[in-house]
Amino acid sequence: MSLRGVKWLKFTAQKIHDSQILPDLNQLKGSLFLFDLGYFSHLFLHQLNQAGIWFICRLKANSTPLITCVIQGVAKRHIGAPLNKKVTPRGSIAEVWAKLMLPGKGSIELRLIGFRLPKTKQYRWYATNLPQSMLLAQWIYPIYRLRWQIELFFKSIKSMLNADQITSGNENIALAIAYSSILSSLISSSIIIEEAIIVAHIEFKSITAQRLMIVFSLFAHNLAQCIVSKAFPNISLRKKLHSILPLLKCPNRNHRPTSLEIVVMLTL
Repeated sequence: MSLRGVKWLKFTAQKIHDSQILPDLNQLKGSLFLFDLGYFSHLFLHQLNQAGIWFICRLKANSTPLITCVIQGVAKRHIGAPLNKKVTPRGSIAEVWAKLMLPGKGSIELRLIGFRLPKTKQYRWYATNLPQSMLLAQWIYPIYRLRWQIELFFKSIKSMLNADQITSGNENIALAIAYSSILSSLISSSIIIEEAIIVAHIEFKSITAQRLMIVFSLFAHNLAQCIVSKAFPNISLRKKLHSILPLLKCPNRNHRPTSLEIVVMLTL
């Protein structure tokens, strides 16, 4: 994550559910919205679709969509039947169109893609309103995985910057510490990414949130000193950064590509 990629951010009390603090959906029109099961409801999917927002999400286990069309991996005799345990998909990917019932009367028809898990041989289903002409079925899971970059970003600032160890009971102080941790991470990430691409010729797709925070944790003290002393531009700061840029490269990259690399490979 970098400063250029953040459009909206809000802190709330722990008890407030995530689904209650979304921005105005009109702000997301034309965007691709990736979200977890905490936001899932048939009505919410309908609202996103009506607002012109593309989305990919997990299908909740207690949903009972009615199959309206089979694309692959499911016998056509199941058309008109609910997508449940009686349906036995075949192949690594199954794809259907199905109706999800709305409260009262009405329904929403969505594209459902199931991926067979290698270990359990069970299928994990995802819902999207993106047609096949815009997104192939095999791209759904790799793209959905990109959502984890946000989770990993917050996990990293907690572990690297101790952002979760706020000792003050004063709400204003706590918010100031939390916001400063996030903003400093985003600003430094922008600097690191720019230097990595231009100076070290590291591909953007190979950089992960975890590796960014490792570099930032080694670079943060020097950056803070420069900010306090207003010593910009600073040659020693750039030298320090350039010396640790190789750490951005994940040692497991040759065996396990990053989520973004997988998505890029699918487009080639």
